[in-house]
Amino acid sequence: MKTFIKAIALTAVLTASFAFNTFADDKESKKVNGFATGIFVSKTGRIHVSVDKYTNANTVILLSDIKGNVIYREVVGKKIDKFRKAMDVSDLPLGSYTLEISSNGEKITKAFELTEKQTEREITIK
Repeated sequence: MKTFIKAIALTAVLTASFAFNTFADDKESKKVNGFATGIFVSKTGRIHVSVDKYTNANTVILLSDIKGNVIYREVVGKKIDKFRKAMDVSDLPLGSYTLEISSNGEKITKAFELTEKQTEREITIK
């Protein structure tokens, strides 16, 4: 039960974090012409990344921690027009992370934070 509550809390925090970042960075996303992205969090705590490429250039997807250590890196080849990936972040330690998608000199960066929501303790006297 405790693990289930932590999973729900983590999902809620991730969802809120991405929702606010997506609206705040909407102008930044419109500046990119070589590719379009969609990034969202599912109820299962996975980060879903969608990339639609409009040029024949490699696209690099990087997930790094606050210290700049690369946790995940994938290169989407020149001949691939559409890329979809579900990243499981449940094993990552709590902290701040950055997801960066870049291609042909253009870059989109999204920051997110993994936190645990503290649950309140309840005391019942019978």
